[in-house]
Amino acid sequence: MNPLIYLAAFVGAGLMSTLLVWASIKIAHRTGLVDGPDGERKQQDRPIPKIGGIAVAVTFTVVFMVAVGVSGDTSEFGLLASVLLPALAVAALGFVDDVRNLNPWIRLAGQTVLAVIVWVSGTQVNFTSIMVIDLAITVLWIVGLTNAMNLLDNSDGLAASTTLVAALGTGAIAALYGQYFVGGLAFALAGIALGFLMYNWAPARVYLGDAGAYFLGFLLAIVTLRLRPVGINLPWSALIPLLLVFLPVADTTFVVVRRLWERRHPFTPGRDHLSHVLMDRGLSVRSAVGVLQLVLVISVGAAVVLAVIAV
Repeated sequence: MNPLIYLAAFVGAGLMSTLLVWASIKIAHRTGLVDGPDGERKQQDRPIPKIGGIAVAVTFTVVFMVAVGVSGDTSEFGLLASVLLPALAVAALGFVDDVRNLNPWIRLAGQTVLAVIVWVSGTQVNFTSIMVIDLAITVLWIVGLTNAMNLLDNSDGLAASTTLVAALGTGAIAALYGQYFVGGLAFALAGIALGFLMYNWAPARVYLGDAGAYFLGFLLAIVTLRLRPVGINLPWSALIPLLLVFLPVADTTFVVVRRLWERRHPFTPGRDHLSHVLMDRGLSVRSAVGVLQLVLVISVGAAVVLAVIAV
């Protein structure tokens, strides 16, 4: 595929994301869909719109539909069942949670059902050739990364910049192996994340909300699962997607282990993430996010190098 197609997906998605996120900020202020400071976890000095994730989901939907229309391949609409519709459903679940604070177990149940739908639709791993085990791995990856991205969305610009770096790496590897659809999705996702980051970099003017964090995490899980690095055997082939999303996995592991060690429920909110640890050591929000993204760039770079070596 012509590399310009990937560039068009990245730039087009980025421009549309920038426009729709700007519109969402205006709408949020008019409708009261904002997140106010609480003196604890939410330490911003003013109400911040929290429906940026809706703009992200709408942007991806439009880009997806335009791409299918331009390709002229109507069979691609079948991908709605395996990619777009479940992602929109998880975003809707997150939006309800933004508005009504759903019980964590209800959220997990909904995410699990959607992950099973994705598996049935063809996005799955085949590590063991034992259906039940491979299904469990697939569901764990999708649900785990969806929630990991939501947990990572704890500092201005962190979730969006993580999506940008991880999606660019995923797109590069997909292009390397001729997986054009996965590459196009990944580069479009990166563009959308960049457009959102224009307003979310510290000090943020808009938040993803659970809707946006779930949506980005869910899509990252799908595109990384769909990578098929030919010529790389286990366990190295499984290492590539893990390296691509190393930061959200590491942050969630750190938080869960720490909370369990302190005999706290892992779903308990708190300022105990990796970014908070760095800020407690004197770094600014921007510097803490920058340090974490440097770590992610290194891990994503390692994934790309591993994929290149195997070609």
